[in-house]
Amino acid sequence: MLDTVAIGVQVGGVKPGDLLARGWDVFTKTNDKGGDLWASCQLGGVRLAYMAGIGWLGAEASLPSLKGVSNSQLLEPGQCAEAVNMVRDVASAAVGMELPGLDEWTVSRFDPVWAWDRDPGAYVGALLMARLPRTEPVHYGSSVRWVTRSNRVRARCYDKAKEQGHAVDLPLRLERQIRRRETLRVDGQEVPRTVAGALTEQVCLGVIRESIMALGLDRPIPSIMATRRLLVDTYGRAGKNAYSCLRDVFECGGVWPSDVSRWTKRKYERMYRDAGVSVVSPIGELPGLELPSF
Repeated sequence: MLDTVAIGVQVGGVKPGDLLARGWDVFTKTNDKGGDLWASCQLGGVRLAYMAGIGWLGAEASLPSLKGVSNSQLLEPGQCAEAVNMVRDVASAAVGMELPGLDEWTVSRFDPVWAWDRDPGAYVGALLMARLPRTEPVHYGSSVRWVTRSNRVRARCYDKAKEQGHAVDLPLRLERQIRRRETLRVDGQEVPRTVAGALTEQVCLGVIRESIMALGLDRPIPSIMATRRLLVDTYGRAGKNAYSCLRDVFECGGVWPSDVSRWTKRKYERMYRDAGVSVVSPIGELPGLELPSF
């Protein structure tokens, strides 16, 4: 349900010299306005950073690693809660003082994730044209990432077995990466960046559910020939041209041919979107992906 999580809290009474004595690295980050004193360390699988100027402590960890399970496994909600508590406990030990309860911590990053026992190659291949809002798809062999204009990864779908180098029970994996500056809404409601508000089963599965709906993975994925019929029925002769360009994109592995202008690319993308074309399977119709209800 959750992979990497980063949380932070305001902490008073922490001195960089004390952290240095406890094995932390203390250094200065410089910018145009001067320098900020920082301290960092890694303990028990938790990466910690302390900004002395404002007394802010951040902690980041992979929750499956903290629980001692394979990263290919999905944690249950209770296991996620236990792992987040472990992050706070490790941070307290590293600082050498009892830190505030989790109700005072804020969430700067969390990665909801889900996986299925489906052929990753078929589904990743079907995502050549699929986009999340304000992102562009970037393909890397057995995976696809959706990146923003600032080159931040918003989500990725990939073959977990190839990443691990061995067979896994649930090889098809979809991961959403939510960062501090992203305003997140689930079911139309803004999600508060508190541990209790963001790191819940309802929010995490809601994020994944809305992602697969935006990508078109929640319903049967049509074959490329069914997509051709849809485009021709919708646009006539222009639909044949749109289909021809779509085939070229598939043959180029998701990259638009260099002789297609930006204006033409946008025109066809708009046509695909208006016709309801998002995911297209080159190997025949695929079943949609399902999530457990809660």
